[in-house]
Amino acid sequence: LSKTTKLILLDSLLQEMMSCTVLPSKTLKCFTSCRSFSNSSILPSWFFSKDKEKSAGHSSLISKDQSVYEIVTEKVIPSQWENYLKQKHDLIQCAQSKSDFKAEHTASWGVVTGDSVFTAIHLYRYDGWKEIDSTRACINQDDQYKDLFRKGLPLITNQHIELTKAFTFWPSPDRRPGDNVYDIRSYSLKPGSMYDWSNYWARGIKHRSAVRKDVPYAGLFTQLGKLHTIYHIWCYKSLADRKQCREGTWSHPEWNDVVANTVPLVKSMNTKIVEPLPFSPTK
Repeated sequence: LSKTTKLILLDSLLQEMMSCTVLPSKTLKCFTSCRSFSNSSILPSWFFSKDKEKSAGHSSLISKDQSVYEIVTEKVIPSQWENYLKQKHDLIQCAQSKSDFKAEHTASWGVVTGDSVFTAIHLYRYDGWKEIDSTRACINQDDQYKDLFRKGLPLITNQHIELTKAFTFWPSPDRRPGDNVYDIRSYSLKPGSMYDWSNYWARGIKHRSAVRKDVPYAGLFTQLGKLHTIYHIWCYKSLADRKQCREGTWSHPEWNDVVANTVPLVKSMNTKIVEPLPFSPTK
């Protein structure tokens, strides 16, 4: 096998191992020391100042702007899936028709593989925290919205909400045309490793974008929810296109360094393939 093929196989093996369990530190140390990743002997210049890390919160240094992204995940009763899609569409339309509701509906996806099927994921953007507060106040006073919301509760078994910010070096989530599939990859980082992760991925995103500029969709980190969690969302034409684009990244020599230096920062990781729901703004 060629060196590049070996690296790809090692990367895939690590993903499978870490998506199932959290690796003990000794196991991870042994695994990373035995693999054939090559580390550069020259210390890379940091994208984010190490001095500022000591005097400012990470969210103020590594976030793109004041926008806050809400991720809503809902587990749907399988027999109620079609009813759920109609009810959710009506609820979103109701919210979008009201000027006091400041949530911009960015995307809605259904899980294909990698997580429980009949799971819906919705992404909303707010201009800032004040808009979240004002929207919550409006919801509490709007009888039409509350009535629609209550009608949807019997259709789901669980709803999970996280508030996140976008990394400054990732593109902002936008409305994509076509018939795409999305890869949502989540990483649980060790506390205190956010800056190092950001510095390496500020370079890593360039290598992923070099394969094709429209592959990166969104890079988010939690503010409220499970902290130290990262979401990387990638957009592909198909699963075959995903495979080709991921393998193409390994042709960039520095990508080896990015992977080798970020793997030790991760406690666990997961990936799921999702596709846009009929009423999703991004396709």
